[in-house]
Amino acid sequence: MKTLFILLTSCLLMSCGGSQNLVESTEQSKALDELVAQKKLEIISDWASPVASGSFNALANSGLLPVGSTGNNINLIGNFNHFRILGDSISVDLPYYGERQMSAGFNNKNTNIEFDGVPEHAKVTYNEKKQRYSMNFEIRNATEWLRISIILYPSLRSDIMIQSNYRTSIRYRGIVSKLEEKNHTAVSNN
Repeated sequence: MKTLFILLTSCLLMSCGGSQNLVESTEQSKALDELVAQKKLEIISDWASPVASGSFNALANSGLLPVGSTGNNINLIGNFNHFRILGDSISVDLPYYGERQMSAGFNNKNTNIEFDGVPEHAKVTYNEKKQRYSMNFEIRNATEWLRISIILYPSLRSDIMIQSNYRTSIRYRGIVSKLEEKNHTAVSNN
């Protein structure tokens, strides 16, 4: 009887230990794998999270931000934005909320984060245990240098973190989808 108990306990422990190493793919995680492999995806952000400084919080308290927003969580639903990847090229148009740390020129009227082209450095890694992708890009436009880090989750959600040499950091949360044919023209193939 004692031998049978030890044998059953051993089998139970081995089966529990083995199940921790198994990673079950979902339909969404398979779709994400396909989008990343094809290098043909689009992220539409629905929330922006700027660094909450004293002056930015004062602006948020003035009621100038979109409905449902706070100083460190701004609702972007209905606000045009995108982060597109097509092959080696990216197209970025994200609204920016935050503070400039240095002047990038007074004649720059557009405050959005914009870029169309091939980034200087691009790296994609996959974390098998968490089933998520990390993408890192470094880009330069006419006035600034940007470091972009993206995490793509198996639920087809995303986090985009942008650091700039002129602006405070900002984070965007959104949804990953397949880049539709109509949006291909927005990504340059330089």
